[in-house]
Amino acid sequence: MKKKWYKGKVYVITGASGDIGSEVCRKFAPLGMRIYLLDLPGTPLDKLKEELEDLGAEYVETHEFDVTNRDQIESVIKKIGEKEQHLDILHNNAGIGTTCSITNGGTFEEYRKLMSINVDGMWLVLQAALPFIGRPAPTKKYPNRKEGQLIFTSSSAGKTGIPNMAAYSMSKYAIVGLANSIRLEFKMQNQNIQVITICPAPTKTKFWDSTREMKEWGESYQKRGILYKFVDVKEVAKTVLNASRKYKREVFVPRWWWLLGWLQLTSIKAAGNLLIRIEKSKIKIQQD
Repeated sequence: MKKKWYKGKVYVITGASGDIGSEVCRKFAPLGMRIYLLDLPGTPLDKLKEELEDLGAEYVETHEFDVTNRDQIESVIKKIGEKEQHLDILHNNAGIGTTCSITNGGTFEEYRKLMSINVDGMWLVLQAALPFIGRPAPTKKYPNRKEGQLIFTSSSAGKTGIPNMAAYSMSKYAIVGLANSIRLEFKMQNQNIQVITICPAPTKTKFWDSTREMKEWGESYQKRGILYKFVDVKEVAKTVLNASRKYKREVFVPRWWWLLGWLQLTSIKAAGNLLIRIEKSKIKIQQD
């Protein structure tokens, strides 16, 4: 998309207050977009709203939005859709992470909570937004064509399994599968709805401070050396904007992380051993 395309267009993001979500908004705001910030009830969004207005956003509005609350999803999306008529970019960004797995005592309740947010929530948001996604961009051949974008925040964990994070990995794999499927569906319908999946490596956010187990995993991961240094959120946000402007269907942050997925396909043993070494180093830290 050319830079001028974004001015006055509508950008809706879930999980807006998070480190990645808020930084992505800071990248889109100077383009003059109309931004809708959606996040959990009680989440402070006023400061971010003011910041985005100062950065050049044409308009910013906040909404309480729980992706596990179906009635709230339908109500908020309908309100925005009817007000704006079109959602030019819908960014499904909300998500959580845990160390829930089968072999480490993870419960079904933990698993369901994670999936209800990371997967079910995306499905419900898309379902509610479908009538408003994209705006008319007819051609002689396709008079009913619409143009817009869907952005999904997945993870590098959605391209390869992570020991002791099975539920999280499952949810991120599911996002990749969802994006790949609806991309083809829009193409079959001759719609110009671009579907973009973002797969960041572990990123320096509050995500890793959510539980003691997550913090220990992050510490052990970074002890592997400079190649395992947490990614900066600014790098992720920059990649999201670049993917939107150049329509990159699937991007990794940093870019070289695509090698892990390739390694998984070409040498499952080598990729698995790498991840196991990371996990074992975490266990050693706990024992020490």
